[in-house]
Amino acid sequence: MSIEDDDLSALIRRHATRHAAPDGLRASIRTQVALEDARQSSPLAPARAAGARPRRGWFTFGWGTASASFALGMLCMALLIPLAQRVGEPVDADLVTDHVRALRSGEIASVLSSDRHTVKPWFQGRLDFAPPVLDLAGDGFPLIGGRVEHVRGQTVATLAYSHNRHVLDLFVWPSGEQQQPVRQVRRGFNVVHWADGSMQYWAVSDMDRAEVEAFTRAWQQRAAAQ
Repeated sequence: MSIEDDDLSALIRRHATRHAAPDGLRASIRTQVALEDARQSSPLAPARAAGARPRRGWFTFGWGTASASFALGMLCMALLIPLAQRVGEPVDADLVTDHVRALRSGEIASVLSSDRHTVKPWFQGRLDFAPPVLDLAGDGFPLIGGRVEHVRGQTVATLAYSHNRHVLDLFVWPSGEQQQPVRQVRRGFNVVHWADGSMQYWAVSDMDRAEVEAFTRAWQQRAAAQ
């Protein structure tokens, strides 16, 4: 092994991010290896013709090239495994991440207003649908404003409401389904999801369960009255 290979291996060990492969990925790799071993050892594999020029195989390149190839493969795995894990997560995990990012950055709303007649028109031209924007100040949830998020290729309207110094994000996008509110807990945040046949809604907040459910009831009652 050359000095360059040693340096490359040391660099990978020192800086490469390590992730435990999901069980499904490990099983898939084992299956592919087993299939390849079976193919190589199969008696039906064609024998090399006498006097035929041998093909350059994996070992022909030498240990230096093999080490570099292995290192490149490890780097690719380090990049692809987190992506595979993220794709396998439910959508509420992405919404909680968006909610936390907005809180940390202070970008709760791109349009800051407690007036629904200011926030609703702001979405025109930014979305291909018209999200409902409700005034829930009378129910204890004044509107802060709105912003646009992108969730798995879907452009989503995000309405920010406040309650007792807490922030609640309501993510809204079209859906033809109808679903009664379902509560989940993700990373300590309460998430309530429901759909009314026109839109689907995901409320995300660190408020208490009772407060998030009170917001959900207030929204549904106001929406039904319109």
